[in-house]
Amino acid sequence: MSESTSNEFSANAGPDRADLEAQIAKLREDVAGVTETLKSMATSRAEGAKQQAYALREEGERYFRQAQETVGEFEEEVSERVRAEPIKSILIAAAVGYVYARLFK
Repeated sequence: MSESTSNEFSANAGPDRADLEAQIAKLREDVAGVTETLKSMATSRAEGAKQQAYALREEGERYFRQAQETVGEFEEEVSERVRAEPIKSILIAAAVGYVYARLFK
């Protein structure tokens, strides 16, 4: 290759290299923009999931309190019936114990 051909090649490569570097810089900006968008979307979805979890937790706690109240009411009712009819309660408890023992023997 002659020196003039070499210089032509270098001169022609200069603008191509500058264009390539500009395109790479633009791609880096685009990738940074996509990364920020994905990060924003992930944060938004995480916040939504967190809010749903808190709502489910509150609902679960409400059901638990209702169950505690119901069990408490049932316990009071059973206690009142046992006090009102102690002999009948003993006979029922003995019958239940007998059936339980026979089933799981």
